[in-house]
Amino acid sequence: MLCEVDIVDAHHHFINLPDLVYPWIDSRQPALTALLPNYYDAAHRYLPHDYRAQVEGMPVTASVACEFGAADGVAEAVWIQHCADRVGVPNAFIAAVQLDSDDLASVLARYRDLPVVRAVRQPLYWAADPIKRLGARGDYLSDPAWLRGFEQVADAGLVWDLLVYDEQLPATHELIAAFPETTFVLEAVGWPVDLTAEGFSRWEERLTAVSRFPNVVLKLQGIALIFGTSREAIGKWIRTALSIFGAGRCMFASHYPIDHLLWDTETMVSTVQAALGDLSSTERALFFGETARRVYRLPAGDA
Repeated sequence: MLCEVDIVDAHHHFINLPDLVYPWIDSRQPALTALLPNYYDAAHRYLPHDYRAQVEGMPVTASVACEFGAADGVAEAVWIQHCADRVGVPNAFIAAVQLDSDDLASVLARYRDLPVVRAVRQPLYWAADPIKRLGARGDYLSDPAWLRGFEQVADAGLVWDLLVYDEQLPATHELIAAFPETTFVLEAVGWPVDLTAEGFSRWEERLTAVSRFPNVVLKLQGIALIFGTSREAIGKWIRTALSIFGAGRCMFASHYPIDHLLWDTETMVSTVQAALGDLSSTERALFFGETARRVYRLPAGDA
């Protein structure tokens, strides 16, 4: 049974084919099909009305869209602003950046002109296993040029969505500590590479360590993709995540259209609620909506 709660979906994507080019669609990526064999079933035009149809019947009162690997990140952001202005979806956007690029300053200047842009991100996922490498390189966090780029993001007052695996988390501490006024949103529950009991313990330890930085919040998108769709599969991971960070620093997210390949919206919400059944009404309100409104600066009562 669904509990009464307003939902802010803190992470979903759009695909504006054929108007935008998506290199990961044009050239199938083994890393993505390794994550989910039918990942590319979602690699088609997916617009605000498609998203609204998939969440219809659920109390989704606002949403945060995220860049999805378009070749031209600025063009993607401009289109998202058009969607927000025209149909009211999304309410905020996480735009793409390449922090060591020569045109970073001009890209950030363009984003300043787009009110929907509240955050930026660049994939940093790197692992010993090449099939898990979703970033371009594994040394960004120690690259002086990349770090100078991060200074520009901090100066712009943007939220930084942090995409790293759990085994990379210790390497992020210096960056997080150096920019205490910047909010870091750790995506995908701090994505654990190893789902064994030993891997769970290491993930819990790493998540606890990074939670000590007060400018870090946690986003729980992609939980079906990473863990599975049953209450038993996701339960210990998301309960532990909330016990470490607290509901006031955790955000619910759908990760649509990808996770819609695995479960529908009612199943997703009811399964997550069941796994977190001991949350108070105040904690549920924070986790399902209020934390995302605060982090991505959404007005109360956005529809």
